[in-house]
Amino acid sequence: MDDSSALLLVGVIFIAIGAIFIGLGIFFFIRTRRFLRTAVEVTGTIVELRESSGSEGGTVYSAVVEFQTADARSIRWEESMASNPPAGQPGEQLVMKYDPANPNKARIAKATRMWFMPMLFGGLGLLFFVIGVVLTIAGALAR
Repeated sequence: MDDSSALLLVGVIFIAIGAIFIGLGIFFFIRTRRFLRTAVEVTGTIVELRESSGSEGGTVYSAVVEFQTADARSIRWEESMASNPPAGQPGEQLVMKYDPANPNKARIAKATRMWFMPMLFGGLGLLFFVIGVVLTIAGALAR
């Protein structure tokens, strides 16, 4: 395989990966928009931080938050995305959004928490796609 063919192949692979990641970014974007369309905003209190091991060996924390729904039900919710630093400290109040049809579907109402997945996949997808296009064009011009 000559250099131009290798560039074309790698370029096409990068375009495919980029397209898949862009698709995932769009999926998470639509899911977040759909959630926000009906979500109710409340103030919750961090009651606990659960420790776990991060993927790179460090300690990460998941906030356990209690909040009251509009119909006065008490909900205890644990965030699925652990981080270090944590979302806050026990006793701190946070703005939350929850699905009134299923209050256990809740999120911390910070842009970085709400839009992390769409931005991550969309950004990486765009990066891979652009690199793939550049490599493909370079491979085609080298022929």
